[in-house]
Amino acid sequence: MKTSAIQRAYTLVELLIAATIALAVMAAAAALFGLFGRAASQSQSIVDLGDRMRSTAWQLRQDLAGATADLTPPGRPERDAGYFELIEGPRSDRDAAEGSGDIRADTDDILLFTTRSSGGPFVGKYGANFIESPVAEVAWFCRPAAVQPVDGLTLHDLHRRQLLVVGYVGVPPFSTNNNSLPATAPNTTLPAAWLTYDISMRTEGPAPVAAFFPNSLGDLTRRECRFWHDASAFPHAFDTSTLDAATFNGTLREGEDIMLSNVIAFDVRVFDPEAEARLAGSVTVFPGDPGYETGDPSPAARGAYVDLGWGGGTTPLQSAGAAVSNAPASVQLPDRTFDTWSLHYEQNGLDEDGDAKTDEGADGFDDNGDDRADDAGERETSPPYAVLLRGLEVRLRCYEPSSRQVRQITIRHSFLAN
Repeated sequence: MKTSAIQRAYTLVELLIAATIALAVMAAAAALFGLFGRAASQSQSIVDLGDRMRSTAWQLRQDLAGATADLTPPGRPERDAGYFELIEGPRSDRDAAEGSGDIRADTDDILLFTTRSSGGPFVGKYGANFIESPVAEVAWFCRPAAVQPVDGLTLHDLHRRQLLVVGYVGVPPFSTNNNSLPATAPNTTLPAAWLTYDISMRTEGPAPVAAFFPNSLGDLTRRECRFWHDASAFPHAFDTSTLDAATFNGTLREGEDIMLSNVIAFDVRVFDPEAEARLAGSVTVFPGDPGYETGDPSPAARGAYVDLGWGGGTTPLQSAGAAVSNAPASVQLPDRTFDTWSLHYEQNGLDEDGDAKTDEGADGFDDNGDDRADDAGERETSPPYAVLLRGLEVRLRCYEPSSRQVRQITIRHSFLAN
């Protein structure tokens, strides 16, 4: 008589143990896959940031390479060369000090200049159509982002406004109004008009303004004709207090002017051939670097990219720079500003320096008693920095929120080759 083997089933305890082990393995696998997924996502975010930074750097290099102005002030309107202006804000790259929770550095520098395209023409909006020109007026500046992805940290958007330089516009509404745009609804102000017409324009005549006129490069040597400058009062300062309104934020064109987001530094520096190197311990430092103030000046090497008006000496680019000769503080430029300026102010029939005389630098007389007529010392105005701007360095730095990493790209451009 045969007996069959008795097959035992799993007990409930054994099933629970097996299920627990399986769940633990699955949780570990899910965590591992999640880790790989986050790493891949962060890596892609860093790659995307790098691509955007390189694209922005390429555009800035193209703009600088096409700069039309003579970089030795003052400019002459009859040369039809446009302008170049750099405003050095109060912040510096050292504001993001080591150990500080705020890694935001120099975000208040502003670049404004005219540039000529080396390839295809610049394209801008013209009503419901588009307009082209080989020359444009561009403005590069930062504004705090509308949405901040990181609590306690202010990130910025880098904006680039582009206005085409078209001295004569041969199509309506300009051609039907003596080459001007009537200041009627909805174009009652220049900010409103610039939403529809990407053209460099100026206001002329007494208030209320009757029309807006397109600028030529010669017109743009005058500060009052430029983008976002105060046309009502000399020296026609760039209005830094209303920069938010200079963007497309809050309009139907929102985002069109944003080149880069999550910016923590847009640090524009000028090349000063007289800036001295120093030794901080065994490290060579330059103006703006930690330890420079107490460093040893014995290296005697010169030449560095520095903040405009960095101070600490007597070389031309170290000083704050005055905009008007012998004028009160009320008519000085409020910021450290390099400007190619214009000799137009010596021939415009206005008394810019408030001495009850007009155009002493071009009246044919020896007004200052030095036996020379119409020399530079007689001019009513003077460029803030009457020296050649040899080159620029722009340090562009961004923060990537998902990976919490910082990336920087540096653009250098020599104007001696322009």
